[in-house]
Amino acid sequence: MKKGFTLIEIIITIGLIALIGTVIVSNLSATYTKQQEQQYENFKGTLENAACTYINLNVAESIKNTCRSTGSCSVPVKLLLEEGLITDENLENPKTQDLISETTEVLINYEDGITTCTYPD
Repeated sequence: MKKGFTLIEIIITIGLIALIGTVIVSNLSATYTKQQEQQYENFKGTLENAACTYINLNVAESIKNTCRSTGSCSVPVKLLLEEGLITDENLENPKTQDLISETTEVLINYEDGITTCTYPD
C-alpha cells in the first residue's frame, strides 16, 4: 500500500475548513454590525442628553412654557456646541461617517409632564 490521502479525504478536509471559515466570518460580521449599532445609539444618546440638559438649564421659563403648551420644540446642534454640551468630535455620525450639520435639530417633546429628547434618524 502507498502512503497518502485519498481524494475523498482531501475533499472532506477542504469542505470542513470552508465550513469553519464561513462560520467565523459570519460571526465577525454580526459582531461588527452590533458594534456599529451600539456606536450609533451612543451618538444619538449624547445629542439627546445634551439637548435635554440645554433645555432644562439654559432656556428661560417662558420659552419652556411655550414649548410645553405646544407639546414640542427643538434645539439646533449649533447651540449645543456653543454651550459646550458637545464637541466637534460628537458630530460624526457612526452610520455614515459624515459630520452632521450644525443646523440639525434635536426634537424636545413634552407629554404628561415628561420631557423626551429625540435625535432625528
